[in-house]
Amino acid sequence: MDAFIAAKLHNRFTLFDRDGDGRVTKADYDQLAQRLAEAAGQGADSPAARKLRAEYDAGWTRMSGHLGRGMDAELDEDEFVTAWDAVSRETGFDKAILPIVDEVITAMDTDGDRHLQPAEFTRWLAAYGVPGDAAATAFTRLDRDGDGRISHDELAQAFHEYFTGTDPDLPGNWLYGPLPH
Repeated sequence: MDAFIAAKLHNRFTLFDRDGDGRVTKADYDQLAQRLAEAAGQGADSPAARKLRAEYDAGWTRMSGHLGRGMDAELDEDEFVTAWDAVSRETGFDKAILPIVDEVITAMDTDGDRHLQPAEFTRWLAAYGVPGDAAATAFTRLDRDGDGRISHDELAQAFHEYFTGTDPDLPGNWLYGPLPH
């Protein structure tokens, strides 16, 4: 695996491991889905919240299944990185990642324009624990056409660059805020 992609996946691990115990579990995925729904102003039983939970459940199933583990698996950082890399390569980016893009847009787009406005994007990253100033910088980098909002295509491109891009200057590397140095 490319070292830069590995570094981005290690960063993603820290975003999921909010309690800092060095493990990511299904409970971490469930809690993230709940935080995302709350950040979007969605009730726990809203269609958007149910779809987020379903997508994160599917993601966890792919991750733990790749390692031959059940739903109660605990993944350390290296296992998480290995599984994410393998799932995105084996399943294919479009199948593994694009459904997440769709659910992010659907849940976080509170004004229904199929774009993420700065406040919507900031709330999305806040659910991952990314500070507002870092989210604002990330938004500017990901808004490629400069229209003040992030389209589905811009977000999909950012996800693609984050998970597959080896060029450190790609805007998509800012998907979850600045990378640690």
